[in-house]
Amino acid sequence: MRALVYKGNKKLTIEQLPIPKIKENECLIRVAYAGICGSDMLLWNGGYPRVKPPLIIGHEFSGTIVKVGTRVTSLKEDEPVVVNPLIICGKCESCVAGHHNTCDYLNLIGIDKDGGMSAYVVAKEDQITSLPDSISLAKGSFTEPLAVGVHMVRMSTLKKGETALIIGAGPVGLIAASIAKIKGATVYVSEMNPFRLKKAKSLGFNVINPKEQDVESYIQQVTSGSGVDVAFEVTGSNPGLTDCIQTVKPKGTVLIAGMASQKHSIETYKIIQKEIHITGSRVYTKTDFKEAIQLLEENLFDPTPFISRVVTLDNVILDGFESIEKGDPVLKILVDLEAEDK
Repeated sequence: MRALVYKGNKKLTIEQLPIPKIKENECLIRVAYAGICGSDMLLWNGGYPRVKPPLIIGHEFSGTIVKVGTRVTSLKEDEPVVVNPLIICGKCESCVAGHHNTCDYLNLIGIDKDGGMSAYVVAKEDQITSLPDSISLAKGSFTEPLAVGVHMVRMSTLKKGETALIIGAGPVGLIAASIAKIKGATVYVSEMNPFRLKKAKSLGFNVINPKEQDVESYIQQVTSGSGVDVAFEVTGSNPGLTDCIQTVKPKGTVLIAGMASQKHSIETYKIIQKEIHITGSRVYTKTDFKEAIQLLEENLFDPTPFISRVVTLDNVILDGFESIEKGDPVLKILVDLEAEDK
């Protein structure tokens, strides 16, 4: 089989590798589509010291089961599926309590174990979920990033009729904004990038360009001085976190999901003054994964506007990774692997 292999910082190669063998509790999946995630870009840039190359990357993917292990009972061959890439220890305090996303030793397929940017991938039975016939494999590959947004909104406790500010209109930010809107919130999106700003507007969100408008003043104006109920920081930037703290109402919630490249430096007085609740959001739970599939099945969330380009394995480096790195006007790029069956 062919696969996209990470060989070290800025080094990706397409290689011919043996089809992996499965254990009795695993399934072999022929991959259909895989998405390029911000985490993949970080990995490509050497941002995961724990990664040991060579490694097949990719943790957002869908496919069809071609072989099941002898102990697998809930899945069958030719079944369309998606994979929850979280690898947990099952023994730490978080795992015992059922909070698998905060496992002390959390790993991921595609980062700590060979992933889905290949013709075939192996996953354990309890990581695999069947896709309803109404969800195409292309749309199904969006389940993982969609689950991230579902978890963010659930952690924020945002309610119907409330207001939300999303800082950052990248894929995760716009997914979270979409989930907040589905839940019945009024959503404002702050973004400086012209392409992403235009995309947010086309999706029906109230947009703010912080280069042209003061975010705090704008939010004060549109909320009659009260501020938003929840502010989501999805950029990992210090100005983004500051805007969240400044714009959220007293007793409101600031949810941090963006990974910062350097330590934040913030004024804490506003947090104390307004008794702001600050929380984080890390990947997702099995419940979030199931809700993501349900949103796709009920057509409440359509990933089509998020997919900027579909590439093949042959051009994934040039038209995928290098294109994103250059800042080309793209949101989500999918890798079509359906023909990679050898």
